[in-house]
Amino acid sequence: MKKLTKRIVLVVDDEPSICWGFERLLSEQGHVVLTASSAEEGLEKAAANQIDLLLLDVRLPGEDGISALPRFRGILGDAPVVVMTAFGDLETAVAAIHGGASDYLTKPFKLENALKLCQNMLAQVPLSAEQGREVSDVSLSDPAVLVGRSPAMQHVFRHIALVADSELSVLVTGETGTGKELVAAAIHRHSRRHDSPYVALAPVSLSESVIESELFGHVKGAFTGATEDRKGLFELADGGTVMLDEIGDLPLSAQVKLLRVIEQGEYTAVGDLRSRHCNVRVIAATNRDLKAGVVDGTFREDLLYRLSAVAIELPPLRDRKDDVPLLCEYFLRRLGYPNVANAISVALMDDLQGRNWSGNVRELRNAVEHASVLARGRTFELSDFPIAQQRSGTKSEDVASSLDTLVESWTRRQLSAVTDGSITDLHDRLISATEPALLRVALEFTDGNRAAAAQLLGMHRGTLRDRLKRYDSFSAENGDS
Repeated sequence: MKKLTKRIVLVVDDEPSICWGFERLLSEQGHVVLTASSAEEGLEKAAANQIDLLLLDVRLPGEDGISALPRFRGILGDAPVVVMTAFGDLETAVAAIHGGASDYLTKPFKLENALKLCQNMLAQVPLSAEQGREVSDVSLSDPAVLVGRSPAMQHVFRHIALVADSELSVLVTGETGTGKELVAAAIHRHSRRHDSPYVALAPVSLSESVIESELFGHVKGAFTGATEDRKGLFELADGGTVMLDEIGDLPLSAQVKLLRVIEQGEYTAVGDLRSRHCNVRVIAATNRDLKAGVVDGTFREDLLYRLSAVAIELPPLRDRKDDVPLLCEYFLRRLGYPNVANAISVALMDDLQGRNWSGNVRELRNAVEHASVLARGRTFELSDFPIAQQRSGTKSEDVASSLDTLVESWTRRQLSAVTDGSITDLHDRLISATEPALLRVALEFTDGNRAAAAQLLGMHRGTLRDRLKRYDSFSAENGDS
């Protein structure tokens, strides 16, 4: 491994094993490693030495790392800081980044990963003054927060912390129930706009005829029933943040106006000729593939680029099953359930972690709430959970899920091959690709009896005959019965 130029690294951690590990690891790279077991000791060593990199633990005896971070930043200048924590929640990530940290490590971590991060930090250019400002005052008692300690969620937390203080538009993607609305709210809550309005709207919940009025407002007489001027979403949220959920369902006419708002900060109310100005940040969310929408002409490509200045993708719960116990505990505490620590047995938790959770965190929350009603304060049993959600991922459901994935993949490949938008027979292509197998198995099941196969398929015998003629292979292999 290539060695870096000799640097001085300060490790502040009250765990001797952590200090020893970094000392051994970084010394082998030719660096000088200083260690401290408290923030106070670390500040003294930082003041007495030209530190090139600080590794700072959060939980320390005396003053904690986050509280001491601004003072370290004042001493270190532009030197990068990596915060280390065993409690990798969103609040810690935001406080660390806002306090001037370049990155953070979640314990336990692999030393080789830590070494790579240290190398990157030591090789980078100095941090800007903006990244070294005071820690913002964030709320720790939000009604609903993102929960997770998995690497996938740590990645999400880090992106939220990094993007929150910017003015860029953000596109949050992920399956239904993964918590896209919580990401948007967290970005606003930790941004400079946190004291200004946060207004959310899901266009899919409105008819196309009223969407523009809801977004941009209207003037008296603009249409039948418009008896007075009405403010729209962007006027109500001026100075703050607008969150548009399921943005893929926004009509093209409204997409044009939204693009103008993002690019120029201007919009026109329905029935008005005057341009109005607003200062808003737009965060959009979707569970759809907007690139496919661009291909089929239902979503503007220029709007997609503007919305996705920063993109944050939320992982499905099945990809972070290690977070299931933490989520269950969080939901139970919010419900005020007694004896949370023993409410779910190890065996039951194994069952819950083994489920597919196609509805993601929302489905898990609903299941826990349902079980809490039935259990009435006692330890949960498997029967307390909704029957429809018992051990999802059975063989038939797995097949259905695989089939859905295959069809989705096939459709995307078909669309990606089209550049001029001329495709008009996508449904017929799918039927032609899948129907022969369906008919073949039906005929095999009925030993070639077409009348029985037609009944099995729920179609007229003549229709089956016509379909078989459409696929020559069937006509050659199967005689009429």
